[in-house]
Amino acid sequence: MITTARGHDYPGCQDEFDISPSMCDKFNFDKKRPCINSENGTFFYDLTGLPEVNDVDPHTRKMASLITNVFEEGDTVFAYASCLDIGDKRGYTCGYAGFTTGTNDAQTVIDEYAKIYSNNALVPFLGRLKEIGQTPYCDQEKRGKTQGLESFCNAWQREACRWDQTFSKLQRDWTYRQYMIPSARYAAGNTVIQHGYQYVEPDINIVRLLDLTGPRKENESEQSYLTRFLTTRRQLQCCYPDNVWPASASRSADLQGLVDNFDRYKDLMPPIWLENFQQLVLGTEDDLTDHRRCRRRKIKSIKGR
Repeated sequence: MITTARGHDYPGCQDEFDISPSMCDKFNFDKKRPCINSENGTFFYDLTGLPEVNDVDPHTRKMASLITNVFEEGDTVFAYASCLDIGDKRGYTCGYAGFTTGTNDAQTVIDEYAKIYSNNALVPFLGRLKEIGQTPYCDQEKRGKTQGLESFCNAWQREACRWDQTFSKLQRDWTYRQYMIPSARYAAGNTVIQHGYQYVEPDINIVRLLDLTGPRKENESEQSYLTRFLTTRRQLQCCYPDNVWPASASRSADLQGLVDNFDRYKDLMPPIWLENFQQLVLGTEDDLTDHRRCRRRKIKSIKGR
């Protein structure tokens, strides 16, 4: 049972979303679901049976990415060169979509980059990353360790700030394939990037959200269904028993603001104002340069390129 009334600490968890047993007990967060170790080499749900989506139009792709970046970073400057240990037992969190050294996606991105530049500054860390990747997923203590990755963040920033933007482009395109296309198949937008569609996170992933929301009803409008979905998502965020997910409920609040003005925002036409983040999304922003972290780093080449 969730009994701690702490909604006043989180802007997205007030009024009808104030944290209380009447809202939260149905999620059964006091009954922790067991972690599942992968036996087939992937931690993602099988998308077989979902509608096929092969592409997202460039306008929607950019606007959705900018809005998501505001939710992740607080503004429209993409964090290609970001790298830090945020204490979530996933090791270093880095780059455009928060790839982590503890969940294999950082390694996968670096592997792809090494096919382009075989002697890039991140290659020396692949051995240690592969060791982490072979650790059972449920052993989060070991997966979250950063020993052996000293100076990894410096190397990540070095590559992300190179003049040719190859690493930035790769991060953006990999995220598009691995997250935006699946999100279009689930038709759940930002939710897949934040919540994930890995079956090893069953308490709060996209599959549970869709199950709790239920299917779209006969004759139900898209606006009505999205409101039900975002209401479930926001309740789930507010009720989750930590200090991270409730703080993120402001994302759902801002998305609901767009849904409330459905005719104006259904095609994500700019400008879009995100009230809780006090950010205006114009759609003309540079989506390949990490201006905050790379403004003093102009690295033009390395040996062998």
